[in-house]
Amino acid sequence: MKIIINTFVITVITSFAAIFPCEAQITPDITLPNNTDIKIEGNNRIIQEGTQVGNNLFHSFQDFSIPIDNTVIFNNPLNVQNIITRVTGGLISNIDGLIKANGTANLYLMNPSGITFGTNARLDIGGSFLATTANSIKFTDGIEFSAIEPQYSPLLTLNVPVGLQFYDTTVGEINVQGNGFPIQNSILRSPIDASTIFTGLQVKPGNTLALIGGKILLDGGVLSTKNGRIDLASIEQGEVNIKPENKRLLLTYEKKLSFRDITFLKNALVYVNSTEGEGNTINIRGNDVKVLNGALIMSQNQGFKQNGQISINSEFLEVKDASEFGISGIYTSNFGNTPGENIELNSNKITIGGAQIATTTFSNAPGGEIIINANDYLKITGSTPSSVNQFGYGAINSFSYLNYGDSGNITGVIKNLILEDGGNITTASSSFGNAGDLKLSTQNITLKNGSSLGATTFNSGKGGNVLINANNTINITGRSPIVGPSIINAATFGSGNAGNVEINTSKLIIRDGAGISTSTVSFGNAGNLNINTSGSVDISGVDSNSKVPSFINSSGDILDNSLRARFNRVPPTPTGDAGKLIINAEQVNIDNNAQVSVRNNGSGNAGILEIKAKDVNITNNGGVTATTAVGEGGDIIFNTNNVLLGNSNISTTAGQQETKGNGGNININTELLLLLENSKITANAFEGRGGNVTINTQGIFSSFDSKITATSDRGIAGIVQINTLQFDFIKAAFVPPAINIPTVAHICATQSGKAPNEFVDRGSGGIPQSPSDPLNSTYGWRDERQPISTKQSQQPIQIEVDQEYVEAQGWKNNGNGTVSFTTKPKEVVSYGSLSDSPCHNSQKYK
Repeated sequence: MKIIINTFVITVITSFAAIFPCEAQITPDITLPNNTDIKIEGNNRIIQEGTQVGNNLFHSFQDFSIPIDNTVIFNNPLNVQNIITRVTGGLISNIDGLIKANGTANLYLMNPSGITFGTNARLDIGGSFLATTANSIKFTDGIEFSAIEPQYSPLLTLNVPVGLQFYDTTVGEINVQGNGFPIQNSILRSPIDASTIFTGLQVKPGNTLALIGGKILLDGGVLSTKNGRIDLASIEQGEVNIKPENKRLLLTYEKKLSFRDITFLKNALVYVNSTEGEGNTINIRGNDVKVLNGALIMSQNQGFKQNGQISINSEFLEVKDASEFGISGIYTSNFGNTPGENIELNSNKITIGGAQIATTTFSNAPGGEIIINANDYLKITGSTPSSVNQFGYGAINSFSYLNYGDSGNITGVIKNLILEDGGNITTASSSFGNAGDLKLSTQNITLKNGSSLGATTFNSGKGGNVLINANNTINITGRSPIVGPSIINAATFGSGNAGNVEINTSKLIIRDGAGISTSTVSFGNAGNLNINTSGSVDISGVDSNSKVPSFINSSGDILDNSLRARFNRVPPTPTGDAGKLIINAEQVNIDNNAQVSVRNNGSGNAGILEIKAKDVNITNNGGVTATTAVGEGGDIIFNTNNVLLGNSNISTTAGQQETKGNGGNININTELLLLLENSKITANAFEGRGGNVTINTQGIFSSFDSKITATSDRGIAGIVQINTLQFDFIKAAFVPPAINIPTVAHICATQSGKAPNEFVDRGSGGIPQSPSDPLNSTYGWRDERQPISTKQSQQPIQIEVDQEYVEAQGWKNNGNGTVSFTTKPKEVVSYGSLSDSPCHNSQKYK
């Protein structure tokens, strides 16, 4: 059924308004076939009549405002499903009183000039409530109920509303004012019933509360519902779709929409608690969305909620700062029997500063997941930690606090991830449940000043796995004196095993005391750590204050007393084992005290450490170690082209507290091995058996002060086996790479009865200028015998482990055309440099 409206122009507004007292601030216009009538009873304004078409009841107002302590009652028939109102006079609607309606009707309030809900604004309606500054409401048959051209609306319809039309880019704002709802951080761990919130706008259970307009501001405003849905969208131009579903209104957004800004201030609260229901819980759409000054966006599952989530779509999202009552945040909490609600953030730019985004579970069901899509960047800046959150604020977290529920996963596709000053992204469990996984795909990652990415377990639940894919660079630098190093980690502080860490990137940089780790400080085992780079791994330096070195490790660590007091389940020394560490890279550079290790300072064992690379450079007191204080030393495996040690070490020493742990094995497979400046390769033990050292190489060059050992102080020594084509001792630690061309000629004395001698000066000699130089250099002593095949020449050299390399003191003639190095002074020709003799006897003449 359709009704034709005879439109006419209103010419005497002032005389019409005089019928209704101005203090009421509610003035009907006369654009409907059956116009609205208002009955005044004290502070109550009873709205009657209007035009009903089917289950839709239409009202049209010139002005619509409700002063404080006033009530507006829509006295609609009970068969009405939708009360659709428009305000056409061009003035903002100021609502600071109560709006009531009969039955279960939905109420639509449309004013393109703007709507402000004051501190005392309340709702008492049976259905959903939608306030909008749209220009018109669209129905399924194409008819529009317009607020900007009411005189050109000849038809009304019995069809349901299906959309909001925004034509004019100057549409008004929606403001919700209030005193906020100051939820203390501790209350976030307890269920809250929306019916106990007596401030702000609230709809009955199962319904939708929607504010769809231009700019939207919640200045201490409160929005809440139970088992329902809250939609906030700031529209500049376009169409919003409405789909009625039972008592709720579901809103969707066309791709061609352009958006404006939404801001939450001064402990503003958007809250839904659910015992049942399905689908999204809170939807927010805007250009710039800002959650500031202790404002919270929060939902809780307290029963059997299905597939709920908080969804925020924006160009820019900022969650920042705190109030005296707590930090700003976006939360979902699970106290129910079904999985907790997710948080999904889709934005070009996301900034979190001293605030938190978190999903939690306090039940046997898992917590919700966090899904982040940032097309430009996600930047998290931390603040000082407190007793509430040991990780510090400035965080995206998923926690399991009680019972057997797992914490949710955190996943994201983020172009650039930047964490500063203790900012962190963490999954964690302090319960019997497992910690969720952390999976991020990025172009670049920067962690600075104590920031972290990771997964942790504090109890018997398993730790989560950490998977990081960065197409370009991961840069991890610095430490915080409060929260520790900048780190990517998977850790256990309890009996549950830590998760694994896998990192795939083009380049990895770790500096100034930062690191990557899988670790245990308790009964559980550390996880495995895999690092894969198509370029280099560069790890160097120490923290300037604490002097703690940069690191890549899988470890068992002892907490200091202050930290152990904070985590009361942690034993004095860990008993869990370290995990396996594998690095695959084009080049690995370990410099300036940096350490790559699988170590255990407790009673557990070290893991296995494997490096696969073209070049490995370990310099300036850098180290690659698999050591233990008590347990079994780990194994170290190198598969490389070149290995250079300069004043550095490779060690699998075990039982450093003089216990029975056996030394681990070292297996180095490389084309060239250089040991310079007091470098050491050790597989030692104290009471246990020394480990074995096996080196397979085309050539090994060692300075006189470098060592390869596999000893045991009180046990059985290990074996050092070197399979090589060339083994040279280098007298000096370094030889200047530049070749000095002599300017003074040398003449050797002639030898009687011989052909004329020939003198050739081939330079200053020394080691190859770089590890990549070929091994056929003519510097040093030369063996002029016919070469034998590689298979024949690569005989193992076994060195007694209680011997050390000693500098040769000279050489002697063996009488068969060969010479031998010797340490004895008898029949010795003084040992010279590695360069050719200056008076070489030429074989040119017979």
